[in-house]
Amino acid sequence: MSDTSGKVVFYGVSETSQKLDYIMKALELRNQHFEIKLIISEAITNAYTHGNNSDKNKPIYVEWEVKDNLLSIKVEDCGQGVKDKKLHEEISEEKILDESGRGLFIINSYADELIFSGNTIIMKKYLLQDIND
Repeated sequence: MSDTSGKVVFYGVSETSQKLDYIMKALELRNQHFEIKLIISEAITNAYTHGNNSDKNKPIYVEWEVKDNLLSIKVEDCGQGVKDKKLHEEISEEKILDESGRGLFIINSYADELIFSGNTIIMKKYLLQDIND
């Protein structure tokens, strides 16, 4: 996998599928396609629902970079951010059967590292080498 980077802006979630396909094509992944697409999708949904209060006029910025087989994905919304205590509750297994609140748990399960800073989440995932590389 070669090093790459890019950025996409989302307004609402109506075009999420098409823009996610664009991101995945740009990443040129042979492995881990499902889990990476899932964590990006969950982060966008979280940003739209909680950060932007479901306001389709507010942007969600998604940036990605692959360097030395480490994928970093940054998702930024227009919200106030999440308090540490609330964040810990959202990631815990106790809420897994709740109607909502599974997004951060799923992201935490598939990402190798999560960084929260205000209204931004950075997800890091080590990419598996293809056996033919």
